[in-house]
Amino acid sequence: MGIVAKQSARNTVALSTGFLLGAINTTYVLPAAFEGFEEGWGLLRILTAWGTILAQILALGTPNGILRFLPKAETPEREASMLGALCTIPAVLFAAVGVAFSLLGQDWLVSLDADSGYLLQDRMAAFLFMAGAYLALLLLKSALTHRMRTVTVTVVQEVWLKGSYLALAVVYLQGWMPFDTFFRWFLYTYAAAVAMLLLEAWSVKLRPAQPQFRKDIKPFLEYGLYALWNDGSRVIAKNLDVVMVGALLGLAVVPKYTFAFFIATVVALPLRAMTPILRALTSKAVSELGPEQSQGELQQAARVQLIATSTLLTAIWAGMPALDLALPEAYRGLQWVILAVGLSYVAQSAGGTAGAILQFSNRFRWAMPVNLGFVLMTVVTNLFFIKGLNMGVEGAALATALTALLNFGVRTTLMWRLFRIHPFSGGWWVVAGLAAMVGLAASFLSVPTEALGWGKVWNVVHAFVRGGLAGGLVLGTSWALGALPELTTEMQKRLSKS
Repeated sequence: MGIVAKQSARNTVALSTGFLLGAINTTYVLPAAFEGFEEGWGLLRILTAWGTILAQILALGTPNGILRFLPKAETPEREASMLGALCTIPAVLFAAVGVAFSLLGQDWLVSLDADSGYLLQDRMAAFLFMAGAYLALLLLKSALTHRMRTVTVTVVQEVWLKGSYLALAVVYLQGWMPFDTFFRWFLYTYAAAVAMLLLEAWSVKLRPAQPQFRKDIKPFLEYGLYALWNDGSRVIAKNLDVVMVGALLGLAVVPKYTFAFFIATVVALPLRAMTPILRALTSKAVSELGPEQSQGELQQAARVQLIATSTLLTAIWAGMPALDLALPEAYRGLQWVILAVGLSYVAQSAGGTAGAILQFSNRFRWAMPVNLGFVLMTVVTNLFFIKGLNMGVEGAALATALTALLNFGVRTTLMWRLFRIHPFSGGWWVVAGLAAMVGLAASFLSVPTEALGWGKVWNVVHAFVRGGLAGGLVLGTSWALGALPELTTEMQKRLSKS
């Protein structure tokens, strides 16, 4: 087994473990631990959201620069010099932001919460610490990926951070520590994560050296600005949703949105699994054939991704009435939020590899205005639905779905105008129609009144049965109608070998 296969298998185990830990924490432990003090959980979520946004901006695309430029280094000394330059740029920006924030004072932090601003007082150091931690993690992740040490990165990010968060939440739930102590130890877990990756970087001889700015600064900054808005826009937009919910509705509402968002992210699991592989294949196809000849790959990726995500969303939607009975009372009635956020992932998948084709083509600069517009649209739609129409968390979710649909429309139009290719195929329309019909039918199937007394465990089982039937119907009928020929081919191969 090669190094790629080994690391992929280990990363899958780490990702699955992290998802399980996060599911336990988000759906059970945290709602119980912060019952009556939801703004405390909201503070933690806002802290990580702002840390992620600031880190993406301050990194200025240098994590992508590490992966792009370091493999081209002729000598270890040159690699160290390039690494030094790529680390110095975000370090200087972070220091400048720290000085600027200290001059501004801390009063502006209160505006991040519509109701409980007192929790944000005197938290400037924590916000800067979290931004610095996320920035360091971004740089270290890229440097270690360059050295093919992805397993360590995944274990630290998925298992350590989510596992330690779960452990702290359990301790807090038991009443063994006050919130301020919990908050402080939460920050310590990120410091420990940075330390672990630093040790790993040291062990593989990753050392920054004296940078050669005259030689490197121009290409690094040019590529960094492009990479920031091309690859960082989705991360920034996703976390902007959380920040705006807190600022417009209050920290106490953020846990509800976080709870619904986490359930909806199940829809995105196929995207996380397929995207790295599809990007690599797309890069090769565009390089060898050109973007104009990539319609086959684009349509195949769009169809397969649409089948995977729409099947999961249909299953979740069909199972939600039963699952709702098993959820904590304060987190019930969020099915429309889950549906809207899930639809944003389906819209992302429906475009196939359009983003990758654009990025790897000679028209890659078009990606910058598209992704910048994606971020700006996130702000505009959230303000319109949350504040303008006073729709609460449903408005935030609707803004997420609408932004994703508009983004899909713009990218699809751009693909056609630039390269005369599109993601639509007969199978694509079959899957979309089936998912819509099954989802609509599921909307009229309410749970039996007896389910009210079944208890949480049996209602979870009930939800899985309902969801499994609905999702299975979409997947099975899509296959029967020829929309999933890859599965037929794979089955024929296995049968011929047996």
